[in-house]
Amino acid sequence: MKNLKKITALIMALIMVFALCACSDDDDAKGKVEPGTVETGAPSAEPEKTLELGTLSGGKYANDYFGFGCELDDQWTYADEDQLLSMIQATADLIDDENFKDDILDADMFYDMMAVYYDGVTSMNVVVQNIGAAYGALLDEETMVDETIKVLPDQLAAASMDVQSCEHVTVEFAGADHDGILTHSTVNGGDVYQLQTYIKVGKYVAVVTLSSPLEDNLDPMLGFFYAV
Repeated sequence: MKNLKKITALIMALIMVFALCACSDDDDAKGKVEPGTVETGAPSAEPEKTLELGTLSGGKYANDYFGFGCELDDQWTYADEDQLLSMIQATADLIDDENFKDDILDADMFYDMMAVYYDGVTSMNVVVQNIGAAYGALLDEETMVDETIKVLPDQLAAASMDVQSCEHVTVEFAGADHDGILTHSTVNGGDVYQLQTYIKVGKYVAVVTLSSPLEDNLDPMLGFFYAV
């Protein structure tokens, strides 16, 4: 169980890094902004939205910036703020390749939400990444997914994961269609099904990951999300 939970976190960080690194190695284009701040630069036609962290209240999570939320019952446990802050470092610590570990730590991303079901292996999380003003203007959700899929299977295989399938899908998420990735991997003989949904707003991208050992669980998990 513990190994599978570690792999779940690892896959999420890998996907977020690939979504950016697969497209370009130009560090100047990425930007580096703390959550809740806005980069200054050339004036635009419309004022840029200020990134805000998601909020938790009881069993409800909401992120007004990206326009979605979810409601979970008491069979789910949300990670607290300290656990979320430690996730990127904890994920990097699972990587043997020092260069790739540095890529994870250098990427301007953070976990905004993570929740685990009572079985200990079914989970969901939201990771937000600043892709920079240049990428924000040039890349759409479809392009990010396509570029990620090109490298994801080989990289996951290097992390001792046997990728059975990895496909570009359209996800109906919180009342709107978004691009996503459906991945089926095996870890130590056990199945891991993951559905990632990409939601891009300005120069920020949120990737919502649903993970379960049973593929049939993914659609009901999608039903927990709604527009805000």
